[in-house]
Amino acid sequence: MASRRFDGFTLVELLTVIGIIAMLISILLPVLGRAQAAARATKCLSNLRQISIGLVMYSSTNRGYIVPSYNLPPTSPTASTNYTGGPTQPMDGWAAILDRDHCVTASAPQSNGTVFYCPDTYDIEGMAAGQTSATPSGWQGWTDWPLVFTAVGGDGVPKQAQTMPAAGFNQLIRVGYWINAYNPVGSGPSSTPAGYSANDDFGNVDLFYTTSVGYGPNAKSQYLKLHKTSQIRSSSRLITVADGLYMGRQSVNGIGMTNTRIGYRHRGGDGRLSAANAAFADGHAEIINAEDFPCSYATTSSYSGNKGKTTLAQQIQIQTQGATVYSDPEFALNLFKAANPGAN
Repeated sequence: MASRRFDGFTLVELLTVIGIIAMLISILLPVLGRAQAAARATKCLSNLRQISIGLVMYSSTNRGYIVPSYNLPPTSPTASTNYTGGPTQPMDGWAAILDRDHCVTASAPQSNGTVFYCPDTYDIEGMAAGQTSATPSGWQGWTDWPLVFTAVGGDGVPKQAQTMPAAGFNQLIRVGYWINAYNPVGSGPSSTPAGYSANDDFGNVDLFYTTSVGYGPNAKSQYLKLHKTSQIRSSSRLITVADGLYMGRQSVNGIGMTNTRIGYRHRGGDGRLSAANAAFADGHAEIINAEDFPCSYATTSSYSGNKGKTTLAQQIQIQTQGATVYSDPEFALNLFKAANPGAN
């Protein structure tokens, strides 16, 4: 009687197949992860282009005026000075203004799925405890607008989201982007860059894309006021909005710098999370590697003192040839050189 034959895999063959499948998975998973990261970075760029178009639309419908980073209400109807924020001073915020005025619409309140939110934003309130360094990975997080400071002070004070129905701000906008604005709130008019006099005209220190409207007065009885697009000298190089949160602190825009507000959320040329997407005043958006992201002018020792790996010479090269944080880069450089002769 013939014996019966059973066809099937031997244990060795089965283990070989399992090993091959495991090897293929180990190869494909990183590729899939990189593809997903690239898709998120592309979505972020799309968000920034839409925001950039909204900024242009806002200016077009407001006689060339640029959206403020926020409007700082006076501490009281009779107050003559306005240097700090506080619980009685709700601040609207640029994203909430664009949403209210139908320039860029947020689809849902406090949502991480709107055009104002980078898909790679960490789901943490980055400045809830004050500065970004007070919260682990705070610079990768978000800010809600409108908001109030929970105590009288400046950016180091904890913040709380708050609607402003009387002004038309009926929903909170969760924002995972930084706006390039002058933001001296929290101190008096002597809060000027190193080497400048407290008596300087605001025109010599308020040099960025937009500003904190209502702050003041300085020694010349000036308050910060709306900027105009006519002040911009190179719209294709001026950064308006970028990965990050809140605003200001341009001198610490480098990766890993103390209290930076730029969110390096995307893979750079080195394969690490060392690049940020940015929108520009002409409406386009692009990715910028950390070594090419501009900081405002400061001495090299000031950069290194804030954990920065850049120099004044490098920043001059970046600002004059590539992306810039200044509405008029040449004017800003001449001011810095005049106020800091021999700086390096």
